[in-house]
Amino acid sequence: MERATSTAAAARQHAFWPMILTGMFMVIATSGLTRAAFGAVLPYMKEGLGLSNSESGLLGTMMFLGYLITVGLSGPMSIKWGAKAVLLTGGWLVVISLFGLAIVPSFWLSCLFILIMGGGSALVFTPLVSIMIAAFPDKRGVVLGLLLSGAGTGMFLSGIIVPQIVSHAPQPGFRTVWLIFGIFALIVQIVSYMLLKNSSAAAQTKGSQDKPNWFKNKDILVTAGIYFAVGMAYLVPMLYQTSYMMELQFSDTIAGLTFSVAGIFGIVGGPGWGALSDRIGLRKTLIIAIISAIIGNVLPVMFENLFSFIVSAALLGSTIGGIVTLVQAKASHQVTPMYISVVIGFISVFYAVGQMLGPILASTFIEYGGGFAAAYLFGGAVYLIALLLEILSKPKPQDSTSSEQ
Repeated sequence: MERATSTAAAARQHAFWPMILTGMFMVIATSGLTRAAFGAVLPYMKEGLGLSNSESGLLGTMMFLGYLITVGLSGPMSIKWGAKAVLLTGGWLVVISLFGLAIVPSFWLSCLFILIMGGGSALVFTPLVSIMIAAFPDKRGVVLGLLLSGAGTGMFLSGIIVPQIVSHAPQPGFRTVWLIFGIFALIVQIVSYMLLKNSSAAAQTKGSQDKPNWFKNKDILVTAGIYFAVGMAYLVPMLYQTSYMMELQFSDTIAGLTFSVAGIFGIVGGPGWGALSDRIGLRKTLIIAIISAIIGNVLPVMFENLFSFIVSAALLGSTIGGIVTLVQAKASHQVTPMYISVVIGFISVFYAVGQMLGPILASTFIEYGGGFAAAYLFGGAVYLIALLLEILSKPKPQDSTSSEQ
């Protein structure tokens, strides 16, 4: 029996990097080069299709709407049809949308494909997480961190390669960008079909006694509240750091380089915080990460100098992926393996709504409440609420071990 257990453990360890790398490339293809890279491609789409500012904004809204419509459905769909089937369906929707955007002739068809892209990307991540956590339950922190780093990697790469592709491609160059991204996504889709497998948890017999009542489960609602606060707060520095620095008379070059610091730390932040949680415990790590995010929001307001903005960018860049990693890991401990994708989809709806409300409230503070400094303080205050929710929530005795691992 012990020999069989050790053999199974060795097999999982041998499969760790092939599966994780496949998952990371899946996230890069369906989130990093779609939702995360959209901002880099949008100016070229606006020029190539002759769009107005309002039409460009509507494209972004369609991306968010597609994500919001399907993110809550991905978990229940995984229970019914299997996680692999759902994530591959999402992957095919992304591939179709990318190739569609490469040939799209009009604004309204662009809206349709962007909507499909957002919806498809939302169908990939939560089923992928459930497969990976079920395969490597003792490494869920670093697993989630590595997967989430895919979005940051895609955003970082798109900032570099999109202008290069556009400058060397036939005009309008945005079509070539989406075509190349589509070919990459297609290759990743085929590899994922061959390598990824449904977890044994997905084959469990459904039992009503194991299914949480989401809106009556205090622990899950607290986690959803933390995720809602994170969604509201994390976009503030991403949207306004460059403008804040330029208002303080820093050059656009310095402001851009400082923003890239956040991108670099965003790539390594998720795996770093996840690995730390596997070592010292999830609860402690989440508290440290949220405190770091609060400091990152307050520091530039207290000391309006370049060093403060660089430190802030490093802290906020790392915690963007880090806190998301930790909150999702926290949620995964609160249900049986069978329902991991469902609970992550459930809390992700709160996160998505927070993303919608955060920029609206932050812009109100900028206009009426004291400028960019007020927006940063707003972000810090929201993170403080998340911190209080985590500190005041106490894990159940039977969950205390898992919440510290």
